Amino acid sequence: MVTTVGMLEAYFDCRIRKRRTASAVMYEVDYESKLIALRDRINARTYQPGKSICFVVTRPRYREVFAAAFEDRIVHHWVALRLEPLFEQVFSPRTFNCRKGKGQMYGINMLRNDVIICSQNYTRDCYIMKLDLQGFFMSINKAMLARMLDAFILEYYQGDDIEDLRYLSQVLILHSPEKNCERHSPAYYWDYLPANKSLFTNGDGLGVAIGNLFAQLFANFLLNVLDWFLLKDLGYKYVGRYVDDFYIIDTDKAKLLADVPRIRELLASYDLKLSPTKFYIQHYSKGVEFTGSVVKKQRVYTCNRTVKNFVMAVRRLNAAKTVPEVEHAVSSINSYLGCLRHCNEYNARRRILQKIEPHCFKWIYIKGHYEVVALKKKYKRRTKTIQRIRDGDY
Repeated sequence: MVTTVGMLEAYFDCRIRKRRTASAVMYEVDYESKLIALRDRINARTYQPGKSICFVVTRPRYREVFAAAFEDRIVHHWVALRLEPLFEQVFSPRTFNCRKGKGQMYGINMLRNDVIICSQNYTRDCYIMKLDLQGFFMSINKAMLARMLDAFILEYYQGDDIEDLRYLSQVLILHSPEKNCERHSPAYYWDYLPANKSLFTNGDGLGVAIGNLFAQLFANFLLNVLDWFLLKDLGYKYVGRYVDDFYIIDTDKAKLLADVPRIRELLASYDLKLSPTKFYIQHYSKGVEFTGSVVKKQRVYTCNRTVKNFVMAVRRLNAAKTVPEVEHAVSSINSYLGCLRHCNEYNARRRILQKIEPHCFKWIYIKGHYEVVALKKKYKRRTKTIQRIRDGDY
């Protein structure tokens, strides 16, 4: 049975770094009663995910995103708290998205070190092959993933709440958020998405919602098969994967090319495909773009597309007329600042942030040495929501 203690643990884990959001503030009002009611629905097997918010992001490309209700995110964290320790026991050390102690820059540094070791400190030839999966999240067969995860739980999980974990995992994977959602983007945005890039049109039983914690967690679980295939079956030492983007480094270019059909064959057994257009193989001296950065012999720098998108985010801030528009632009700007900080692109940060027009500083200020753009306290969503609650508007 799911316990109140377990629900509280998931709730506190869920609201880390999210406590200032409006949905978290609203849930915090009488949260004990809400969690008990949620616990009872799960134990009675009547829990079903609520209404999601669906929108389309336009950069770096058009992509459909679903944001689950705050209560459903608590359930995601309850599941993650039990599965993540088990996944860490079986995951390859060479995958680094959505894993504690790893991440984007961890992967970039691993790639750079792999090149140094494989080339014996740049004294012998080696080649980098980078591949990507075609429409990965939207191609996932939910029924197959549900079966794989259930078998994994039965084999590895030892907790008394195993049946609750199995039940919730199945509910989350098999849920179709597109059937109960609010669209928060203009309808014509979906016209820019191919049919196989949207849950509304890609076919029943296919695809998991980008934007949810469990989507990243379970997708990592699915591609763990690929990680170990590259390491054990194909015998490569220098591989790395970030979501569905992965690289292989070896001294034998012919072997790399010869193994591509074997990789395709493995992926096909899981209803997945390599992207026919995102294929790269070059000598290490040519460098390689990976997770938004370009890794070369002497340095790592931010790729031009990321810098361009950073400039566009600043322009959106300059054009913003309302606080929500400012807040959205600031979030984008800080994402790009994070990428540039890791690559020591101080001059680029300073040059681009200096393009912020003076009128914007009534809403924002710049912290540190061009490190973060922050929204002034009186404009933050949590401050405004608390004030509404005090005024009796809720």
